[in-house]
Amino acid sequence: MSTLQISPEALTKLEELHQTEGGEHSAIRIAVMGGGSRGPGLGLIVDEPNADDIRFTDFTVPIIVDRSLMNYCKQISIEFQVGTDGRCGGASGSGFLIAAQNPINL
Repeated sequence: MSTLQISPEALTKLEELHQTEGGEHSAIRIAVMGGGSRGPGLGLIVDEPNADDIRFTDFTVPIIVDRSLMNYCKQISIEFQVGTDGRCGGASGSGFLIAAQNPINL
């Protein structure tokens, strides 16, 4: 069984992201993103759902994940860290931390 866990802090930030960048039928997509120095990993984008997506409707914002990605990862957790230099990308040291039971290794 596939599961998605989102911390309260991350959910608040996802709601803000969806409100500012999303449209009426959009959702937050968890997807494989290009690498950088650590290689590929999971990231977040605002996108339109499609037929191959698993839709998570238990949250205050719509979340979608491609079915094959969710089947591979098994479990995904999303947290949001504030001001922890070195743990999150960007100059602020703040951002989403997305982890999967089976990490992405391409």
